[in-house]
Amino acid sequence: MMKPLSKWRLLGLLFALCLVADQWTKFLAVERLTVVFDRGGDHGLLEKVRGFYAYRHLEPLATEPYYVVRPLWRMNYVENPGAAWGMFRTLPPEIRNGFFTLVSLGAVGFILYYYRRLRQDQRFLQVALAFVLAGAVGNFVDRLARRYVIDFIEWYWWNRTDIRWPTFNIADSLIVVGVAMLVLHPGAKKEPLPVAGEGRAPSRA
Repeated sequence: MMKPLSKWRLLGLLFALCLVADQWTKFLAVERLTVVFDRGGDHGLLEKVRGFYAYRHLEPLATEPYYVVRPLWRMNYVENPGAAWGMFRTLPPEIRNGFFTLVSLGAVGFILYYYRRLRQDQRFLQVALAFVLAGAVGNFVDRLARRYVIDFIEWYWWNRTDIRWPTFNIADSLIVVGVAMLVLHPGAKKEPLPVAGEGRAPSRA
């Protein structure tokens, strides 16, 4: 009988898969929603990946949006220097980037601190925290490389692109889903996070 994954191996696996998914979909957004690789003469995968992390400020090179479900959903290349809903984008770049660096590092430390306190059997919470961690790091990688985050998913109201949810990406989705899982965790009210040293306590789930 196979031994179940330890919580740390589970975290590493989910984190790696989600981070790769986030960065790969952003790469596809640059490749398919801008003409930068054609302009730069990048043809092979390695050249494109190198260009993906090297090129900056590509909105002037964006193509027309790609409609997945025309009345409701399209892919559109957007660069967001701020947080969700464009918050803090008007701050001077040095202050804004320093602020987001501190927030990102603080979030990673906070997540790992609470993850360490989880019992081995608390899989639901482990998955939730892994999602939040991968989402936070995914957007942080963007800020380190470019000082802005690549967004590309747009949901809007029935052919009214002016009435829409703010453009987002996979990392944003992971954070939202992970936080929702933490809030809606079925045992959240009756089974709080254990304190350090209680890692071997039996589950009441």
